[in-house]
Amino acid sequence: MPIVSLAGLLGQPDVTAFLRGIVARGRYGNAYLFTGPAGVGKGTAALAFARAALCDHVHGAAPAAATVTAADDGMSLFGGMGSAPAAPEPAAPAPDGPLLDDACGECPACRKSASLQHPDLKFLFPVSGVEAKLEETIGETLQGMRDDPLFVFQYDQAASVRLSLTRELQRELAFRPYEASRRVVIIRDCDRMREDQYSALLKSIEEPGASTLWVLTSSRLSRVPATIRSRCQTVKFAPLPETAVETVLQQYGKASGPLARTLAALAAGSLARAVALSREDAAGQARAALAMLEPVRARNQAGLWKAAQDATKFGRAGREALRRTIEFHQLWQRDLLSARYGDGSRPFVFAEREAEIRAEAARTDATEIRRRLMVLEEALRSIDGNITADLTLFSALARVGGAKLGEGAWPSHGTARWDY
Repeated sequence: MPIVSLAGLLGQPDVTAFLRGIVARGRYGNAYLFTGPAGVGKGTAALAFARAALCDHVHGAAPAAATVTAADDGMSLFGGMGSAPAAPEPAAPAPDGPLLDDACGECPACRKSASLQHPDLKFLFPVSGVEAKLEETIGETLQGMRDDPLFVFQYDQAASVRLSLTRELQRELAFRPYEASRRVVIIRDCDRMREDQYSALLKSIEEPGASTLWVLTSSRLSRVPATIRSRCQTVKFAPLPETAVETVLQQYGKASGPLARTLAALAAGSLARAVALSREDAAGQARAALAMLEPVRARNQAGLWKAAQDATKFGRAGREALRRTIEFHQLWQRDLLSARYGDGSRPFVFAEREAEIRAEAARTDATEIRRRLMVLEEALRSIDGNITADLTLFSALARVGGAKLGEGAWPSHGTARWDY
């Protein structure tokens, strides 16, 4: 995940224009909060924005004389942990041409940012595991970012922005930046912080001085305290276009052809999710999910009940299988809409089953397809609640097939009573 330029951000033209305007003017706010769905480029944009803010050639970014004291020595919050920062390189001379609205990519500051080694770039993110292995965990993550252009952050429930790192950051903020005229602090997924951390963060944002620029990211805005949100300029990110996600998957060899199209559609505008899905047998999952169409169409309740049980029998993984199966069926219904009402410009997600899609679309009108999509969406919304995965999947697909499940119509030993 090398740091790209602002111009290289994927599928976020409004965000790109806004951030480049700030860089061109050289007038930065104290803090920015990047919000939007997970996996749409908020973290990448934060790093690109930081690189531009630290570039020797952009307006207001001329390096300051470094003042490194003994108190500055110690754990870096971005690479080089446990050691003092390298001696500053000579600054590149300011160009005679127009002011830039993006990182130049050539100066010493840009080279350090690109390798995640700039001493004035502080990067905090949620981690899991014991405190004793914190340095190792962070080091592995940073190396993964350097090595993989499509690196994906993945957290378990216990992952959090560690208190020890926020305390270390507070100590560093008492001193001048090492090399540049400002330092940039990025806190990725800041919604995974504790209340006492938010209190310290709030104080720092309110009194940062001219030398600190804060960039926070979150895909769960409701979990960020209102006191933090009110102190930040909010920058909203949109889901990525499917075509952009598909292109990136093919460009980096994650998937090709119909599979890339399926992953892009399933990811719902999240490149990170598409990359994660590419590591699984998505094609096999799709075949298994769509195989359930046979008992649905035949109104074979015993067959559908067994398929629902088989698909969701692995505890927590069963819920994820439930989610994935429902999403594949949503994409199938979308293909039906495209076949019946589309202009042909949008390829089918399941292009290898085009004949089957067109045959079903010919006998299914838009009202019926929308009804099915509403049933599937309702099932998706219920997944995080107190539900039984196999019953939820059985019920959703039975209703997609036209069943009206009333009282007493739940499966029992592979049988059910349906009213159509």
